[in-house]
This record gives sequence, C-alpha cells and structure tokens, in this order.
Amino acid sequence: MRWWRGPERRGRAVAAILVPSLFAGDATGNDALAMARILGDAGWDVRLVAENAGPGIDFVPAGEAGRLLARPSTLVVYHQSTWWDRGLHLLRGARGPRVVRDHNVTPAGFFAGVHPDFVRAAEGGAEQRARVAREPGVMFLAASRTNARELRSLGADPSRLRVVPPFHRAEDLAGASPDEPALRRWSRGGPTVIFVGRIAPHKGHLRMLRVAALHAELFGEPVGLRLVGSFDPRWTRWRAAVDRAVRRLGLVDRVEIVGPVSESELKSAYLTAHAMLCCSEHEGFCVPLVEAARLGVPVVAARQPAVADTLGPEGLVIDGDDDLLATALHRVLHDADLREKLVLAQRARYDALWAPEVLERGFLDALGPLARPPVAGA
Repeated sequence: MRWWRGPERRGRAVAAILVPSLFAGDATGNDALAMARILGDAGWDVRLVAENAGPGIDFVPAGEAGRLLARPSTLVVYHQSTWWDRGLHLLRGARGPRVVRDHNVTPAGFFAGVHPDFVRAAEGGAEQRARVAREPGVMFLAASRTNARELRSLGADPSRLRVVPPFHRAEDLAGASPDEPALRRWSRGGPTVIFVGRIAPHKGHLRMLRVAALHAELFGEPVGLRLVGSFDPRWTRWRAAVDRAVRRLGLVDRVEIVGPVSESELKSAYLTAHAMLCCSEHEGFCVPLVEAARLGVPVVAARQPAVADTLGPEGLVIDGDDDLLATALHRVLHDADLREKLVLAQRARYDALWAPEVLERGFLDALGPLARPPVAGA
C-alpha cells in the first residue's frame, strides 16, 4: 500500500507533515498518515517530511525540506514526540501556518541504566517540547487532556490549544481476517490476559508480571499473560530484567512475549484474550485501549493520567496496589455481567470519541480555517 500522492500537483497549496521517523503501524506514524489523507481529501497537496520512513511511504527527506517550508502558503503540521533538532529548525523556519501535534515525551528516568541513547533523546525531547510550547503563533493539537494540561504548564497559549485524540487503525484491525494458525494456538489453555505495546521500560511490564503472580496466589488460578509489541535491541538490559522477573515469579509457562506481529496475528491475539491489563507508567494517550474497545476486550488499568483520560469515568481504572489490581482482574475474568458492562461502555466511548468519522471531524474543526487550502499562488 502506498501512502503518498505522487509528484507535486500544480495549482495546489502544500501541507507538510513533519515526523522524525515515519512507519505505518507505529502510533505516531498512523496519526501522521491519517492526517495526510484527510488534508489531501480537503484539497491540499500533502508532503510527508521525515528523516526516514518505512517501505511504501514516499517522503521528502528532512534535510531537503527547507525551501518547501519557507513558502508562506505551506501549512506545517509538526509531530512532537522525541528529540529532533532538525525538525525544530524546520518548524521555526516555516513562514506559513504552523500546527504542532503533541504526543508527549517519555521521561528520561525510565531509560536510566537501560541505554544512554534513550536517556539523551528523552532529555532532549523534553527540553524541545518546552521550547515548542512557548513558540509564538503556533496552534497545538494535544492527544489527550493530560497532554493539554502539560502544554499549558509549559507556556502554551490556551486559546490556541485543542484536544484531538490520535488517529488509529482499529477499524482496519476489526476488518482484518484473523491469522488462523495463531487463532488455534492462542485459543488453547485457560484465561489469557493481553497487553499490546512496546516492550519498553515505561510500559509497566514488571507490574503486570507481579499482578499475574498474585492472581495465581490469591485465587489459585494461573492466567496466561501475552505481551505483544516491538523490542529495540538496545534495550537488552531491560529485556533481561523482564526475563528474570518471569523466572523469579514462577511464570515461565504462563508468559508469552510475542514481539511484533502482522495485522492478522494482532487480530487473533485480541480475539483470544479474555481481558487487557494495562499497568503503563507513562502514556500520552495509549492507542491499544482504543483497539481493545473496538474488538470487545474488557480493560483493567492501573491509574495513570492519560490512561484514565482515555478510558473515561466508565472505565475500570484502579487506584491501589497490586493486590487490588489482581482482584479487579479476577472479577473481570469471572463476572459475566461486569465484563458485558465494560465492553458496552468501552464501545460506546469508541463510537462517541474515537470512530474514524468523529476523529476526522474533530481534527478539521480544530484546524478551523487552516483546514482550507489558500488560493493557488498565495
């Protein structure tokens, strides 16, 4: 599948979407690619600007984008998620309307002792985010109310700040055919709990392991824990800590770290799960919660500001220790009425806030007049 619209079209104003790295399937990449499609449908000639991109994605190398962004008619949508000096330079050099999509930045403390590259990137990203928040004349699109509160505290102009949830591919996932071998393999055994997200230090995997062990201890019932997500090879220290915890807690036969999967395999992973357990310690939004809502998987989550924002007041968000999380998980696994209530509430929230047409309308409404391309040659 190609995500690019081809050569520049004469007579059409340009919208440039800036992302450090652009990959389909990544939360930031999915968000940027959806914005490109919507702005293209609205009449813009969309340019994707990045340092690198995945297969099938045509893009303008960031080092070659300066002249494009210097045009007064070019709309710039800059995705802030990590340290990107060249991106900030391009944003500041842009002469047309400027929009910043804020995805939040993972605090550097999570990467201490894991790898210095990520410590530096997180520190630089946080400092850059603070500078961007004070950039004059910028419109901000925050992925969550948590992000919006943080941007205001950093100096962003509240009158130019809107909350727009990120675009996602939950509908594509719902329409995908499940992988049959994975479906058969994962259908065997007892209750299975899933989490989807990078195998990263801030995602709460160690707490998930403790909750799974406590569930077996408190209720005499082991649960399978399926962890689906990519793993950066530079995080070997972190992966080793997770593996040690699996062995120490006696979960070797109950935990499966799947790694990256195809869309069909991901569909099978969700369909064979009895619940999602989210213990993430830092999020800007947490898109897998949207996927779980669309596919009918009830969520049990430890309280974290953005996660609580995403799930809303009807979600099962737990303030408390690991025992309380294990107890809540047990209830969800065995109380059919509670399961149904959660699934229905999650689906209602999906339809109201996250359905593709709702997100598209919210994005265009937030942009307001900026969503309409100027007259050619302006």
